[in-house]
Amino acid sequence: MSKCSNTDTRFFKAPNAGVCDICHPCDTMTKLEATAMCPPIGEPKCLTMMAPVVFDEAGINLCRVFAIDDLLDVCERPSNRTTDILFDGLTKCDLENANTIQLHVVDIDFNFICPETCRFSEIRPSKNTPNLSRIVLRDIDVTLSVSIMDSTCRVCKEGMLTLRYLPSENCPGFSEETNPSNIAFDLYTPYGISYAPENPAGCNKLVPTINFIGLVEGQHCQNCDCPEVCHDFHEFEANNSLRQGISAQALAKVIAKDDECMAVGITLYFKAIYFVQYKFQHEGLVVPPKFLAASNTEESSCKIFCEGDLLEPCIQPLDVAERPKCFQNACNCNKKC
Repeated sequence: MSKCSNTDTRFFKAPNAGVCDICHPCDTMTKLEATAMCPPIGEPKCLTMMAPVVFDEAGINLCRVFAIDDLLDVCERPSNRTTDILFDGLTKCDLENANTIQLHVVDIDFNFICPETCRFSEIRPSKNTPNLSRIVLRDIDVTLSVSIMDSTCRVCKEGMLTLRYLPSENCPGFSEETNPSNIAFDLYTPYGISYAPENPAGCNKLVPTINFIGLVEGQHCQNCDCPEVCHDFHEFEANNSLRQGISAQALAKVIAKDDECMAVGITLYFKAIYFVQYKFQHEGLVVPPKFLAASNTEESSCKIFCEGDLLEPCIQPLDVAERPKCFQNACNCNKKC
C-alpha cells in the first residue's frame, strides 16, 4: 500500500497537491479516480462565495415622546394591549428613578401581515420605475431591551418596553415633525422583494414584508411551567437572521427624560439585500485567538491538548469558475474540453 502522489498540474496547483494519507493502491488508478480518491490539499488563490450584497440603503430618525404614567405594566395587570407596555419585570418606578437608561431594539413589527384596521404598512412598485419599490410604513411597534443603570453605570434592573411609532394623528406620541403618521421612501430592488403569508392557517395569500434583523431567538419554552394564557399578547418570531429582500436594523437611545416623560429616538436602516456569488482573492484561513489555561495542573494528554493550538480545518475548497478539464484519456490529454 502506498500514499497517493500526483504532481500533474493540470489537476493540482500546489506542490503537495494529491499527497494524502488515504491508503489505496494508485498504480492502477486513472487520474479521474485519483482526483476523487485523493482530493487536492492545495489552497486556491481565489474563492467563490455567495454573499449577501447590499444593493441600496437608506436611513431615517424618529423620536417618540410618552408619559411614563401612561405605560401599562402587563405583568402587573393582564391586558389585550400590545403597545406602550412594560413587561419582563420592568416597572414605571424603575424608569422614573433611573440615572441612566440603555436601550437595544430587539424586535419591530412593521404591521404588514393580517392588518386589523385600514392603517397598515405596504410595499408596491414605484410609478413608472419597476426596479424601485415604494415603502410606506404606518403603526410600527418597536420592542426595546431596557437596562437601568445607577450613578456608577452599574446595571441594576433590566426589562422590556414596546412603543408604537408612526401612529395615526389622534394617537399618543404623534408629532408631525419627529413621529408623523407615516413615512414613504424608495429602494432599488432589481431582484424583487420578500413575502410572507398573510394568514398561515387560512388562504395562501402572500403579502410584501420587511425582514427585521433583531435579537430574538426561536420560539420555545425554556423548561418552565407556562401557565395557561388568559389574555392576548404579541408572539415574537425569531428575527436574528439575514434573508433576501428588504431588511431593516435599528438603534435606539433616550433623548430626554424627567420624572414624568421620556423621549426615545430610534434610527432605522433599510437595506435591499440579495445573495450574489462573487470571486475574490483571500489571504488564507482565519485562526481564532485561543484562551490560555487559568492554572497549572498535572501533565496529561488532555492537558497538553487543551494548552496547545486550536484544531484547524485543513480541507481547502477547490478552484471553481474555470473552464472544465477533459478527463477522457486523462493520461495523454492536455487540452481543455
